[in-house]
Amino acid sequence: MKKFFPIAVSITLVAVLFLVGACTSSTTTSTASFKPGDGAVVNSDSIVTAKIQTMQKQSTDYSWELDILIQSSLDVGNLPNPTKTSIGNTITVVTDQDMSGFKVGDNITGRVKYGGDVNIPGGIRLLLSDVSKVSTY
Repeated sequence: MKKFFPIAVSITLVAVLFLVGACTSSTTTSTASFKPGDGAVVNSDSIVTAKIQTMQKQSTDYSWELDILIQSSLDVGNLPNPTKTSIGNTITVVTDQDMSGFKVGDNITGRVKYGGDVNIPGGIRLLLSDVSKVSTY
């Protein structure tokens, strides 16, 4: 019994040290993986027709912020469609496209997808690209 007790204590101590080391290692790896730019959102895409509700010039990477009323939304291949459930609703999008030739009330078509960085607050946004006016007759 006297020989068994020190062996059991040693094994327990090694196990505890191993678990503490594993937890520390896991925490360090997890923290290191949260760098800005590393939190890309899921690849997505949609083609929408919409009506511009508001437009605001921005001084950020995306020079315009718009509120658009989604009139229709089409899937693009097998990619998730971020606007599919927004038909009939107004959503906020950002774009780096020059929107100075557009105005509130214009009907447009364009592509909307998720963008940003999931690791920063407010980092996920909807990106609008390939915007053009819809012809009205």
